[in-house]
Amino acid sequence: MKNVHKLVLLCFMALMSFKQNNAQKTDNTFTLTGEIKGLKGNLYFRHPDKEYTRNTPSDSIVVKNGKFKLTTNVSKMAMIRVFPSFKGPDKKLSKIPKGGRGYFPVKCGAIMLYVSPGANITIKGEAKDFFDAYPSGDAFNDGLAKVNKLMYPMYNKMGNLAVESTYAEDEAKKEEIEKKSEIIFKKSIDALVNHIKNNPNALASAWYLNDLILRTQVTNQEAEELFNSLSTDLAEYPDYKDVATRVQGIKETADGSPVPNIKTNATLSGNSFNINELKGKYVLIDFWGIWCGPCVAEMPEVKKFQEKHKDNLVVVGINSGDTKEKIQAFVAKNNYGWIQLMSDKKNTPDNFVNRFNVQGFPTKFIIDPNGKIIKRFVGSGEDAFTMLEELLKI
Repeated sequence: MKNVHKLVLLCFMALMSFKQNNAQKTDNTFTLTGEIKGLKGNLYFRHPDKEYTRNTPSDSIVVKNGKFKLTTNVSKMAMIRVFPSFKGPDKKLSKIPKGGRGYFPVKCGAIMLYVSPGANITIKGEAKDFFDAYPSGDAFNDGLAKVNKLMYPMYNKMGNLAVESTYAEDEAKKEEIEKKSEIIFKKSIDALVNHIKNNPNALASAWYLNDLILRTQVTNQEAEELFNSLSTDLAEYPDYKDVATRVQGIKETADGSPVPNIKTNATLSGNSFNINELKGKYVLIDFWGIWCGPCVAEMPEVKKFQEKHKDNLVVVGINSGDTKEKIQAFVAKNNYGWIQLMSDKKNTPDNFVNRFNVQGFPTKFIIDPNGKIIKRFVGSGEDAFTMLEELLKI
């Protein structure tokens, strides 16, 4: 009888384990159902749980008569964008004069939505010259739909004006179009700022605030005030954490501040790096990417300074957007022998782009021998090199 009881117990435990595992799989299932009038071709997106490179094709969603359904497993909440195939005529996808094709990457050219384990989201709307279609089904997507219904029509107007300006051959006409666009742009920023203030509990408010900071469309003071207005109930979500890190970065990277602590193994060799160990020398921190033409164009100049002032200057490159293997091949080919770190947007301590509030590439910081930030330079490094030359005169 004891053996029978043991067998029954084991079967019961196995059954419970199966149910728990099956429940876990069910809980991770994300379902998206949509119907968008006028939609032609399939839709494309990047799954939040997959690793993609710049050359990796996106996942597709099959569309039939404007209707589609996606069922997939997701491990966490994330915002994704769903794009059309960009085939056929479109006001923001057209043959640019003097060769080539161009796409104006306005936000309204894609559907934005939050995916999360267990969520069942619906999208309805119309594909006009922009995606007049929005998600619903939970508080996160309802909040996102609310702000995009406000912003998308304005983004669309600016996108259409950008195309019109591209084709305009008369300079007076171009100037007239740019003035119209500027009026709409200012109106859109005011509308978005007011929306964030009036919707502090919406996760989309945190995402859009981060976007405003990234694009330098609000002042540092405005950014901090808007962030402080957000509900701390959002603190567990990545969008809130991202903007919190940026706001902290605004404070910590002001001229004269001690450089934010960098202690990491995110090096090409895997060895540890600690920026505090560089005290006693000037440090040039260079945020760059192989995909960034101006970054790559300036690197021979960075190499020249590194070699000329090797006794008094340490160069620290921080790459964003490239794989480790691609960086290794690039620096080896060009004999760029200085320290290289890799910014990781999925890991807050190593998300150096957010921690230093980097808003454009290239961005350079000059650090004095005491470990304090002398100045930040965004864009062309010419002024940074001029300052370094003065500082390193011995």
